[in-house]
Amino acid sequence: MVKVGVVGFGTIGERIADGIAKQKDMELVGVVDVAPSLPVRALVESGRGYPIYCSLPERIPTMEQAGIPITGTLDDLLEQVDMVCDATSPGIGMRNKEIYKKHGVPATFQGGEKHEISPILFSSTANYDAAKDIDYIKLVSCNTTGIVRTVVAMDDAFGVEKSVATIVRRAADPSEIHKGPIDAAIPSKVPAHQATDLMRVLPHVDAMGFVITVPTTHGHVIAMHVTLKSEITTENALEVFRQGRRICTFRMEDGFLSNTHIFDYLRDLGVPRADMYEVGIWKETVLARGRDLYWIHNIPQEAIVIPETIDAIRARMGMQADKWDAVDATDRYLGIAK
Repeated sequence: MVKVGVVGFGTIGERIADGIAKQKDMELVGVVDVAPSLPVRALVESGRGYPIYCSLPERIPTMEQAGIPITGTLDDLLEQVDMVCDATSPGIGMRNKEIYKKHGVPATFQGGEKHEISPILFSSTANYDAAKDIDYIKLVSCNTTGIVRTVVAMDDAFGVEKSVATIVRRAADPSEIHKGPIDAAIPSKVPAHQATDLMRVLPHVDAMGFVITVPTTHGHVIAMHVTLKSEITTENALEVFRQGRRICTFRMEDGFLSNTHIFDYLRDLGVPRADMYEVGIWKETVLARGRDLYWIHNIPQEAIVIPETIDAIRARMGMQADKWDAVDATDRYLGIAK
């Protein structure tokens, strides 16, 4: 059993913790935070029973006064774990890295951290082997995660020469009421970091990306255009996506007219938090013309990076030598169907 701790119990951290708790070959030793936030309060009231640690000893009284039982400090947790998953706000992970190094504990970091925190960007279906000897591993962002999955599927089947992604980006998570815009669509400078990040994990692909931020909270939608090394039909492409890992398809004719329809469907199914680990492609948007292939997919930004984060633990701790064996194990425990 690989012993894992999660540092930062917010939108991503709580989902990483739940994902690790489901892995039958990993043990969630505890979670770390610094304040009695709503996710921490919900953890206590839900009865999930994860041991809670406080990253700053001087904040322990505040946590305990709020009814949060504290097991110990961050240092205490680090003495018990084989690896940590850092899901703190951007910038804090860089400071935490020095603490992890002092304890000799390897760690993963989320996409919001600066690239300097790790010698690699990690996305398991593209470069699983690269993380095997790396102590500090940075995951790619949620959008890049979805792009990598779909491009890798096509690359393995037909070979990809070029990729262009136009990202319609949600402005904020539902709880981030301090963010905007309220009534605007904001273009970003080109190329988007998702394109340059894709080229770091798939160097042979010439990638370009555009980002437009809009006032929604239910995830990102990406219009993709890839140029393949050989001609493809639309049906060929749909079959590749059907066989792809952590990819699913939705049909507009069934009522999935938007990303919010997908969210509502998952909620009606009783899926916790309506979380979706897969990148979802609308079937009617898949179109092949010679070597050019087009599609539109949905990025559930709160949950999509969880499987790859767990894969990074498997790679670094030597749990599986082959990436597909690692993906199989992670997905089996998370309940992701092939």
